[in-house]
Amino acid sequence: MKIKKLHILLGITMLLGIFFRLYQIGNMPGGLFPDEAANGLDINLMQQGHLQPFYERGNGREALFFYLLWGGVELFGRSPFAHHFVVALVGIVALWLCFLLTRLLFGLNEENEENVESIRTIRAGRKSFSEIVTNHISKANLLALLATFLMATNTWHIVLSRTAFRANLIPVFTTMTFLAMLAVVTAKTRSKQYLWSVLFGASFALGFYTYIAYRVIVPLLIILIAWPFFGAVKTQGFKEIVKRYVPLLLAAIVSFVIVIAPLAKYFYTHPGSFVGRSGQVSVFNTAINHGDLKGTILEVSRLSFLAYFTEGDLNWRHNISGMPFLSAIISPFFALGLLLVLYGAIRYLFAPNKQAKYFPEFFLAGWFASFLLPVITTAEGIPHGLRSIGTIPAVFIITAFGLYKISHLVWHVVTTYPHGSPRMEHLVQSALKLLVVCFALALPIQSYANYFIFAGNSPENFYAFRSDLTVVSEYLKQFGNRQTTYLILDTFSVQTVDYLTTVDGKYSCDRDPNYRPTECIDNPKNKPFVQIDPEDSWRPANYIKDGKNMWINGLVQGDKVVFTQSSIFDIKKFKANHPSATLEQETRNKFGQVVLAVYRIK
Repeated sequence: MKIKKLHILLGITMLLGIFFRLYQIGNMPGGLFPDEAANGLDINLMQQGHLQPFYERGNGREALFFYLLWGGVELFGRSPFAHHFVVALVGIVALWLCFLLTRLLFGLNEENEENVESIRTIRAGRKSFSEIVTNHISKANLLALLATFLMATNTWHIVLSRTAFRANLIPVFTTMTFLAMLAVVTAKTRSKQYLWSVLFGASFALGFYTYIAYRVIVPLLIILIAWPFFGAVKTQGFKEIVKRYVPLLLAAIVSFVIVIAPLAKYFYTHPGSFVGRSGQVSVFNTAINHGDLKGTILEVSRLSFLAYFTEGDLNWRHNISGMPFLSAIISPFFALGLLLVLYGAIRYLFAPNKQAKYFPEFFLAGWFASFLLPVITTAEGIPHGLRSIGTIPAVFIITAFGLYKISHLVWHVVTTYPHGSPRMEHLVQSALKLLVVCFALALPIQSYANYFIFAGNSPENFYAFRSDLTVVSEYLKQFGNRQTTYLILDTFSVQTVDYLTTVDGKYSCDRDPNYRPTECIDNPKNKPFVQIDPEDSWRPANYIKDGKNMWINGLVQGDKVVFTQSSIFDIKKFKANHPSATLEQETRNKFGQVVLAVYRIK
């Protein structure tokens, strides 16, 4: 296949990926969920000068993603769009890296395989499957295109690529790390090998700044490096292998140490932050497994695996609620690909030298199994689409592998047993091409319908992202006052309002970074409200709780009380205890639901 044609197909695939991640990004998701807004509160700290590799808010969070978001905030201001636009770009980069890695991985043995395939097709007097479908594109390029296309049009990855969680960096840095690792071996010059070694060490280290689940890559990399090493020692000798690769490994280690140093120093001085929240949701926690560790692990494993085929994560922020992670159009190919990968991995495991051609299968099996561990060792929100994010590139490469294998087999059968007439062969070829076109159209059409039509018209989806808090924040920025405006909202959700009502994040006063950033901003327009917990909204004026006057100086004439969508049901009790309050403003969303209600004391 000509390079130009390859570029056209890749360009179309990437444009599809860009479309699904950027189209209507300002409207979907509909708001900034408090966990997303918490990232913004740490961006406020960054603007203040508190630059750290790790922030303690919300049980601790790695900071690399926040630095990327900071750039979006500087360009577009504090808004849901700024956060979601940045994460969409991250998702697009993950697609590009998936293509590069898949092509390199299956290109390791490609020359020998292509020669064998050419001899077979010439002897049989027929064209190969690749020639018929794509005018002879190499296996590596075809698999890379397939994997990227499947990932680009997958609703699970589309949803995550439009949700501003730091875990979205895992597919980027795992893929980048593996790409650099393989490039060290395949580079044609010694200087390029050293360059890729340095990039490998840096990428490996940067991944630790993303999300705690990334850490399972450590044992995986050890196995992926050590197993081929032992196999090569048998054929090339220990001294030769050490001479060739140990200097490269040292270069990678030096690069890794330099990049990881700030985070390592932080964890050394804050040892409790290293584990974070993982112990709270672990299946080993007796409060979760209720004394049945084996049964809990088996049940979590079952639900996590079936999520790819039957019922996925119910959380709209991780997946289209309840839908399987993979479309029914492609999930059978994932099942087949997984079986083939496991078979190849076992063969490579026991004979890495003689079965070197099965290294890609060994690699993919290890990748998928390793990043499934963070899911099956936790028991919260199972199946968990976000915690499974590390498996995403592997899943689509495996699916592409299964699809390629079954397509190749079908083509071989229909053109070989029995030999048909030229007319019949032409009809079969035409039918195959039509099937490929239908498949290529079905996936993006299905994904568009599921995400932009079904999810786009689901009020539960918009509430899951707390779209009401964006409306509330806009009102408070325009009409709020920290002396006379009371916001009825829980402590967790108020993070979104705190962040979106911040006018100037560059504070002029010193403060403890563990407090909410908006509490120490000199600009009087910042935090233009007093937060009241919904359970206290009905209390009379001057209500005292925990030694604090919850209503400051009591409600007086002109004071305003703001209710959000989550506290709208507290209005009834509030009005019963404050009969002088009258409705001043009410805002509804496109579903007719009240998302803002403002009452004024007469």
